[in-house]
Amino acid sequence: MAHSVHPNYAEKHKESHKIKLNEGIGLKINHNQRYTTDSISASLIKTIAQKSSVPIQEFVVKNDSPCGSTIGPIVSPKTGIKACDIGAPQWGMHSIRETCGVLDAYYYV
Repeated sequence: MAHSVHPNYAEKHKESHKIKLNEGIGLKINHNQRYTTDSISASLIKTIAQKSSVPIQEFVVKNDSPCGSTIGPIVSPKTGIKACDIGAPQWGMHSIRETCGVLDAYYYV
């Protein structure tokens, strides 16, 4: 999953990287390497998505946000397998009221 811009917390997102519900899969990028996506894996997933007509939205976390820390940055280097963090956009991740878009589930599959 990926953090979509929540209407109540829009300031928590970078202006040009606000991913939205029902507009495609989120490609998660963190320059502090808290996601496993790098330039090569991002390029590969974008190419695959384009060939499959799946829209991709780039989620770049703000520098002052502790967001991230998936297991990808730990596992990928140890296995030598290229990886990237992607997810369907949703509001309220880790909340009792998580919300996501139906079209994004289709794109994700």
